[in-house]
Amino acid sequence: MGIRFFSIVTLFFLCCTSGMARNRRVHVPDSLSINNVMQKYNALLNALVLKMNGTSTDSTVKFTPYYYRLFAPGTLYKAPLTQTFGIVWSPSFPGSTEDVPASFERGDSCISILSEENGIFMRAYVETPQLIHATEDDLNQAGGLPKDVLPELPPVTHLVENDVNVDFTPEVDPVRLVVRRPNFWRFKGDYSFQLTQNYFSENWYQGENNNYTMLALVSMEANFNNKQKIQWDNHLEMRLGFQTSKTDEVHKVKTNDDLLRFTTKIGYKATQYWFYTLQVQAYTQFYPTYNANSNVVASDFMSPFNLVVSLGMDYKLELAHFKGSANLSPIAYNFRSVSRPSLFGNFGLEAEKGIYNNFGPNITVNYSWEIWKNVKWDARIYWFSNLKTTDIEWENTFTFTINKFLNSKLFLYPRIDDSSESYRSEGKGSYFMFKEWFSLGVNYAF
Repeated sequence: MGIRFFSIVTLFFLCCTSGMARNRRVHVPDSLSINNVMQKYNALLNALVLKMNGTSTDSTVKFTPYYYRLFAPGTLYKAPLTQTFGIVWSPSFPGSTEDVPASFERGDSCISILSEENGIFMRAYVETPQLIHATEDDLNQAGGLPKDVLPELPPVTHLVENDVNVDFTPEVDPVRLVVRRPNFWRFKGDYSFQLTQNYFSENWYQGENNNYTMLALVSMEANFNNKQKIQWDNHLEMRLGFQTSKTDEVHKVKTNDDLLRFTTKIGYKATQYWFYTLQVQAYTQFYPTYNANSNVVASDFMSPFNLVVSLGMDYKLELAHFKGSANLSPIAYNFRSVSRPSLFGNFGLEAEKGIYNNFGPNITVNYSWEIWKNVKWDARIYWFSNLKTTDIEWENTFTFTINKFLNSKLFLYPRIDDSSESYRSEGKGSYFMFKEWFSLGVNYAF
């Protein structure tokens, strides 16, 4: 089927070109042009045969050298005449009636290819004789075709008059190998500005009054984890709020929430969840606070200043929606100082003294729980005891996310501290204190 289709196409091509050539003058090429043609034919034949021999395929169309005569200038070959008018015909190439190139095997499909080509040439000789410019003898005098196709023949790149050099090398940008040390640090920040409503129990240890406030909150973390043994967590918290209160005629604006706290914790991995840990907590406040309708300072910057150094074990757990750690220290050092002389003896200090030193067990728990998609609960539990007095704190912050920049916060802060008689509630005689605020504001996190 393929041979007949190819024959029809070739015949159509020759017939079309015959009409154009009838009005042209027949030109017989000289010996020099025939020599050039023979060199190009030999080179093409050599390339096709090498490609056919090195390719495993059943196709006789794509990788066979036997079609070259159809695309050569018009030549009177002996094989078509012998096949048409002779008694016995055997396949042969131009220039050889007996020897056939080594790539040809008698009995294969190429015999039918040569036979079909001979028929096409006979029709061309009869219908368009003006297209025939040379004979097979002319080709033989010019050197003839090789009996055996040798690899020493000129390469295919000389088949055209103007060489075209094509670079098939893929255009790939050079790859630069950059070696970088892994970065084990992770940073996190949370900034918000809130409008709040506050409530304080009457015996709150810093002395406050119910009010409405504006509150700024900053939380920053810098954590190191080398994925092997060492983890180092650093957390800086800052809260500063200003209030206006109708019941306070002395102070139109004063602070109501004031915290500056830094926590650093370095751990060495013991098991999958447990770390040997050294933890340091330091906290104080920014501005002085006053009791309502009074110029007496209740607390101030570095008054008090608290430092807790604990050595123990830290348990860390990370789940899909929960992350927490619990630091258990059988022994911790609690240091408290007051820089303002008028406050000596307060905050659990002995009378006329501004420094407090104690040793005892300490537990600090921090966790963050994403209860729902837009509801998050962050908490801190702190417990310290010198076996005489006890300090317990439970800070709870519920964040209700509205969108990327708006949220609402609910802060609940129960506290028990029996280190000072001034912390005792007059009505119930209890050391239990409570602080609460609810806010709506803008938030930015990274």
